[in-house]
Amino acid sequence: MCQKNKLIVLAVLAALYVGTAFAADDVNSTKSKITINNACFKAASPEKQNLNGEWVDIVNQGSAAQDLGGWTISTQHNRTYAFKNLTLQAGASVKLHTGCGNDTATDIYWNKKMPIWNNNGDMATLKDASGNVVARYPEEIAEA
Repeated sequence: MCQKNKLIVLAVLAALYVGTAFAADDVNSTKSKITINNACFKAASPEKQNLNGEWVDIVNQGSAAQDLGGWTISTQHNRTYAFKNLTLQAGASVKLHTGCGNDTATDIYWNKKMPIWNNNGDMATLKDASGNVVARYPEEIAEA
């Protein structure tokens, strides 16, 4: 009887371990896969007349739609754009332009009258609604 109870306990522990491993995979699979795919920090000249030539391309590389409401993107000098009502579908991208325009599913506008990004290089930082850094462009170089 004692040996049988030990086997049952071991079987239950093994099942719990396997279940926990699958649960961890489920959590990781729903983790945000939003990234900054590309950016143009310097519009063609005359720059003030071509503000929509400054842009940042954000892509959803995940398998589920992602609500970007409350997310932000900022320059290295903390000029910040707050996303409003935008759901980025799986596999879709949206381009954030500096200048003015009417938002669509593929293009959104910061509605600024002056350039935002540093022409000599900048860093776009994307944060989720909780303020966690989700992506940077260009990506930071890991120190060796």
